[in-house]
Amino acid sequence: MTTAAETEADLVKRYDEVNIWNVGGFVSFADLVQGGQHLGSGVFAQTESVELREGPISAEQTALAMKGFAEPPWFAAAMERLDGRVVFLAGEAGTGRRTGALNLLQRYTRSFDLRAVEADADLTVWAAGSTQARGYLVDGLLDARVTGLDAIALDRLKAELRRADACMVVVVRATPGILAHLGDTLHTEPVRAVPPPSRAVFEAWLATALPGPGQRQAALAALPDGLLDEILKPHLAPAQVVEIVTEVVRTAKGETHAGSLREHLSFTAADRAPQLLGAVRGSAEDLALLLSTCVFEHFDHAIVEEEAERLLALAAGRLHVGGWEHEPDAPSAAGGFAFARTRRERLTAIEAYRADEQVRSTSTYSYVTEPVAFVRHLQGRALLEYVWREYREAYGLLVEWLRQTPAADGRADRAGFILGQLAQWSSGHRALGPAEELARSDRPGDWRMAARALGAASTHPVLATAIKARLRGWSRSPVVARRCTVALACATEFGLARPETALQLLHAVLTGPGEESATVETAVRSAVLALFAEEANRTRVTASLLQWSRSQSTPERRAACATVAQLLRAAGPSGEAGEWWTRHLLSDSGLPPGLELIRTALMEPAAFETARTALLDWQRRAVTDPLRARVMEHLADRLAPHLRGGVLRLFTDLERAQPAPGSRKAAQALADWRASL
Repeated sequence: MTTAAETEADLVKRYDEVNIWNVGGFVSFADLVQGGQHLGSGVFAQTESVELREGPISAEQTALAMKGFAEPPWFAAAMERLDGRVVFLAGEAGTGRRTGALNLLQRYTRSFDLRAVEADADLTVWAAGSTQARGYLVDGLLDARVTGLDAIALDRLKAELRRADACMVVVVRATPGILAHLGDTLHTEPVRAVPPPSRAVFEAWLATALPGPGQRQAALAALPDGLLDEILKPHLAPAQVVEIVTEVVRTAKGETHAGSLREHLSFTAADRAPQLLGAVRGSAEDLALLLSTCVFEHFDHAIVEEEAERLLALAAGRLHVGGWEHEPDAPSAAGGFAFARTRRERLTAIEAYRADEQVRSTSTYSYVTEPVAFVRHLQGRALLEYVWREYREAYGLLVEWLRQTPAADGRADRAGFILGQLAQWSSGHRALGPAEELARSDRPGDWRMAARALGAASTHPVLATAIKARLRGWSRSPVVARRCTVALACATEFGLARPETALQLLHAVLTGPGEESATVETAVRSAVLALFAEEANRTRVTASLLQWSRSQSTPERRAACATVAQLLRAAGPSGEAGEWWTRHLLSDSGLPPGLELIRTALMEPAAFETARTALLDWQRRAVTDPLRARVMEHLADRLAPHLRGGVLRLFTDLERAQPAPGSRKAAQALADWRASL
């Protein structure tokens, strides 16, 4: 998955290398665990994607929800209730509501044609349209939208679903007001979502992680006697149970010691946060290192220490508590005695450690990192939330420190994500204030950080409505900073969870008031690259690009052509993206949109060179790839009738490459053209 901090070149490079944008490198806040029976964390689940909030839910996402699913006690009753077309599923966050709802819809409809409906949807006027979906999921319908329903509107909704031969699961909060409205006004008894038994989740996930019975027996035998019974409490959330499974598997693989399993679990992170903060409040250096580790956990230790020193300098005494002052000769990590304390001692004081060396690679060189991590999972998140909620005086300092984070090494991207998390822990109409200030800046780096913060904050359903309203307003602003922020936000969780809304916003950014801006067009291209990287979005993105390419608006047409050229370049290496283009161009469904887009990109002066270079690279690779060879022959056939401008120039290059695929047909087309002169 992409981040707003990435440039267009970064996006293309990553697309070249891995062909997907993975949430593990995108929602990178230290071990952030999301609800349900699945984890959304950079440590535990590197292959999960952003939870879709609108539009078709991919079969892969539904299959992921089905993986290791333990049927909760309410499941059978909910299956029966779906005969009435609509089920309200009421429960607390973290009880597995979304995972259960997806399994419920798939099991009832026996179909993977499922669709997400945004949490702020007005169900009194909602219509299925021509989507052909069999099941609809409304995850976290806003309270105001629930209470806006009456019995007549609910009957209309059910009739609409019957017409579409579909059903709907509406996930709501289990508050007294919502439950009373469902029962007294809608005369509908909600299904109360309670988590499945901890032991059932454990066994289901362990069987998925270690399929062999012998493997599971060996893994359990390696645990200290009684440990599993002690930690596998009945009240655990499904995500916490999966965390236990993950640690058991790590132990089985020799990645960690069985005796330390309990120390890693996040269950006590929230309770431990005040104690840990209290233990270091007497030392400004330790406090700075603690906060830096909370934000930059899993970064190299040198970066964590640099950021701690930057915070200490910026604080200018504000990290001292209650008039406490340093003794005149007290050692300081930022300067003082050369042998005051070792790194190990300083990290031990904040219950963190340096992990084993890891080798990271760029396109030109490799390097070694020693990441810093807390012993306990989610400790950084819990401590930051505690500081943010309980120490109002720290608000300004934290925001100031994060906003000034340098872009190097991905630090600004992480800082933007943390600002989004802080917004989720805030209340009042100014929760998005720091992000809005960044969006008003004249520095592109600040726009990227603002977009990153808005993306992270948008996973909160209430904040998402405010973010959507702001982005819609900014997309029509004549101010470049605002329009760029909108485009960059479409490459974050916000846009990836709402691809249809993202494409609408990007179109508005291109066609809105204000002067033409190369910076805006670059930001739009980056966002479209991010959306296109998700295979489920490609048909939708291709249709939008085709519409833009046919527009009379120069920025719209130019952005479409330049984006197509970048996508062609990114699809050059063999891999998933190249395979998609191959299937698309060789499809039997008439004239594929991609073919017209390629021709238009070749005819656009600003996009020609990139498109030409990409297609010549395709031709070189086709020499040893029979399927790509078919694509090149097909392209030469379909482009031959349009032999002018950029297409003509491409054909002269293809001709020179004889006997490479496509060159013979290009030569024949050129010969016919010359004969007609």
